Amino acid sequence: MPTYVFQCQCGLRFDVRSSIKNRAKPRPCPDCGAVADLVPPETVSGQFKKEVTGPGPQNTGIHDLDTHIDRVIGQSAHQGWGVAEGRVKDKEAVLAATGATGHDLSKNPDGTYRVMSPAERAAHTRSQKIHGKATEWRTRQRPRR
Repeated sequence: MPTYVFQCQCGLRFDVRSSIKNRAKPRPCPDCGAVADLVPPETVSGQFKKEVTGPGPQNTGIHDLDTHIDRVIGQSAHQGWGVAEGRVKDKEAVLAATGATGHDLSKNPDGTYRVMSPAERAAHTRSQKIHGKATEWRTRQRPRR
């Protein structure tokens, strides 16, 4: 049960545990016996953000968005698939224009794609081999259960 603060005319402030239904009911002062009234909260804090900004559903605390979570998930999925389809089209356009393979593509910081130079491709291949060997070594080092 929540705790509510009451204040009497004599100046005494006291707490009362009560159900939400009976919270505003005046209470007798434990000091003088006079009727004390409920004190409204001095501070209230909250944060609301009612917009879908990412791939997952947003827990906003606003019931009109939270109760329609299926709509939010659907909208997020639609946005995500749109981004993914756009990336595929960008890659296909670069591949068609250059005749390169998908293994030769590199993503630029701005999100566009380009074909790696031979030196970049060689460095990438070396790094994959090193990573593969490190993974194999790590797998051998783990104790068996």
